[in-house]
Amino acid sequence: MHVFVSDAHIRTDQSERAQLLIKFLHEFKKEFTDLYILGDLFEFWFEYNISFPKDYFRILATLYNLIQEGKRVHYVLGNHEVMIGNFLHSFGFIVHKSETVIEIDGKKVFLAHGNRIDRRLWTWMWEKLLTSKINHALYSLLHPDAGVFLAQVIAHLSRKQRRSTQLARMMELYAQRKLRDVDIVILAHSHVPTLKEYPDGKCYVNTGDWVANYSYAVLDQGQISLKYYKK
Repeated sequence: MHVFVSDAHIRTDQSERAQLLIKFLHEFKKEFTDLYILGDLFEFWFEYNISFPKDYFRILATLYNLIQEGKRVHYVLGNHEVMIGNFLHSFGFIVHKSETVIEIDGKKVFLAHGNRIDRRLWTWMWEKLLTSKINHALYSLLHPDAGVFLAQVIAHLSRKQRRSTQLARMMELYAQRKLRDVDIVILAHSHVPTLKEYPDGKCYVNTGDWVANYSYAVLDQGQISLKYYKK
């Protein structure tokens, strides 16, 4: 069984959503072989050379333990994963820096966070600001405590921007185009859990989020489903 989650936007391991996600992973770890994180697991991810993000320790330890038990943990980067070095690789994550197509149970599955579909002004500004190599260099000069605090405030504000009523539709149309070449499209980013079934067994799924919906997708024996974790 393959499980897909996204958009927990964890700021600290003490948050309710972090604790629920850890609980979920412990409860279901015997059932799945692969876990796919479709971006924005954390509110902000920037790798310093020697500093460890202690507020993320418990969730990282939980994922590391899954890997040690033989589970494959894939990480498809989102727009809140700003600067990625070797840290996640060294933990054993299978990191996908951009969209990817994989075969699962005989199905061709397209995976992406989906932020590149979102062309709202704030999203575009966020992407340009935080993917700039010059800004990366300047930001790395800040003390990690100050840098992470500043970035989390900005990231939190970005999520508070009013959700576009058109974004979910834009993502569905994008998925329909991709379905010409694959069997299943799985996206995230919109925070709107979605399952659409089309002729010939093709499907589009949006994993929703772990902020309000606690939703996730499951692909088991070629069948895709959208589920909700009960608190």
